[in-house]
Amino acid sequence: MIRNWLSRALSLLPFRTFDRYLIRNFIFAWVVCTFSVFGLFIVIDGVTRIEQFLKEEDPLPLVALRYFAALLPVYFSQYIGPVLTLLAAMFSVSSLNKGNELTPLRVSGLSFGRILGSYFLMGLVAAIAMVVVQELVVPSLRDEIRIAKAYGRSKTAIQPDMIVDTLDSMIEVDRYLPHERRGEDVVIVSRHSSNSSAKERIGAMEILWQEPVGGDPFWLLRDGTIQRWDESGAQIPNPDSEGESVYLQRFHEMRLATDMRPIDLESSDREIPYLSFSELRDQYKRRSHLKHLEVKLHQRFAFPLANLILLLLGLPFLLRTENRSIVVGIVLAIGVSSLYLITTYICADLGTKGQLPPMLAGWLPILFFGALGLTLFDGLES
Repeated sequence: MIRNWLSRALSLLPFRTFDRYLIRNFIFAWVVCTFSVFGLFIVIDGVTRIEQFLKEEDPLPLVALRYFAALLPVYFSQYIGPVLTLLAAMFSVSSLNKGNELTPLRVSGLSFGRILGSYFLMGLVAAIAMVVVQELVVPSLRDEIRIAKAYGRSKTAIQPDMIVDTLDSMIEVDRYLPHERRGEDVVIVSRHSSNSSAKERIGAMEILWQEPVGGDPFWLLRDGTIQRWDESGAQIPNPDSEGESVYLQRFHEMRLATDMRPIDLESSDREIPYLSFSELRDQYKRRSHLKHLEVKLHQRFAFPLANLILLLLGLPFLLRTENRSIVVGIVLAIGVSSLYLITTYICADLGTKGQLPPMLAGWLPILFFGALGLTLFDGLES
């Protein structure tokens, strides 16, 4: 039934008959692979989290539905999208080989590039779909994603990385609630410029983002203490509310001098996947010294292209041997995809640590595997 529906829909497009046939096979294979992969993920992850799901007040099916509905777009756009494209192509080509359907096309004089052009067209469609999901769907669902990932823990809190502002103050927030723009258990440390020893330490129970009407927004600290040291490391006494000198000065409310913004607490390496490209770009303009932001910016362009690169890598293996086993095709797809994803992760990690230029860290997998894929494909044609 699905094949018939696809045939009727594709008949409206200006493609040749064999192109429509290949596209129909690819889409059918993609649907089968998507349901299989995500179905397996839902079963495995659902079983491991069922205890956490049962702790929620809502019915178990509703909790599970919210969890997977929030996370599946993330996994599609940032991890599994190119893998599904390659799995579908390998599945489809193996089926064609099994039925000896490619031989007549080759005998008629068509090159492999012309025959497989439909698959690369669908790879481009998949890349565009990943971009759309990443830019429109994931940012709109990021609050639901955080809630889903936090089942069994505090629902809306995230754990940001430590922030270093332009005043060289190190700000560490243990828990941050994006909905309320409020953090808990805050520690701010500043250092002397001469010897990098501690100059001031502020500890507070809460930090709140304030946006007064007609005034500049600022962070407000509540219920905290202040300690200060001179350059020799000796603690400096401070006057308390009664005018007496104390080493541990307490306060109820205090305005924090910093250029940190709420988005800084939401753009740690763990939280970046939930930002749109424009949010990520604006954040990079403010914090251009943070390597992981630049790496992720380049990956936003590079990673969707993996849909095409993996096709260049995987299809020649099948066509060289005229493999007819669907299982072998799927195993090859998983192997090629795993190698690409591992390389992508390693390059991103090296770029974040400053051991690779961020641009190279984002594009190196595309350049290396793309060149390798083109070489394999060229050898296939010859």
